[in-house]
Amino acid sequence: MQLENDFASTWLKDGVLYSVYKNGVEIQLEAAKLVRDDRLKLQQGKAFPILCDIRGVKHFDMLAKRYFSTDGFVLIKALALISNNPISEVYSKIYIKGSLPSVPINVFKDETNALRFLNEYVDS
Repeated sequence: MQLENDFASTWLKDGVLYSVYKNGVEIQLEAAKLVRDDRLKLQQGKAFPILCDIRGVKHFDMLAKRYFSTDGFVLIKALALISNNPISEVYSKIYIKGSLPSVPINVFKDETNALRFLNEYVDS
C-alpha cells in the first residue's frame, strides 16, 4: 500500500518505511502533520526504520521542524535522510545534533548508502 498527499508519497518495502517528498514543496506545520499521519497509518503501531528523501523540499519552516523533532518522531527506529543539496545537508546535520531524540540518524546523498545504514534496524 502506498499513501500519497500533496507533499509526499509514503510506503513500506522490505521492512523500511519510505517517505519521499515531492519536488518544490514547502513544508509548514499542517503539511508535516499530514505526512506524519500517513506514515503512522502504514505503520499500524509498529516502529520502523525510515528512509526520508527530502531532495524535493524547497523549504521546511521552523514549526514543521519542531513538530518533526517531537510529536512527528514517534515510532521511528532509525532515520536516514537523503539530501543532495549541500546547504540542506549541513542544516540537517546541525538540526539532528541539536534537536532530535536519541535514535540513530544520518544524512546521505543516495538511497543505496541510506538503505545500507537502515538495514541493521530492519526486523528479520
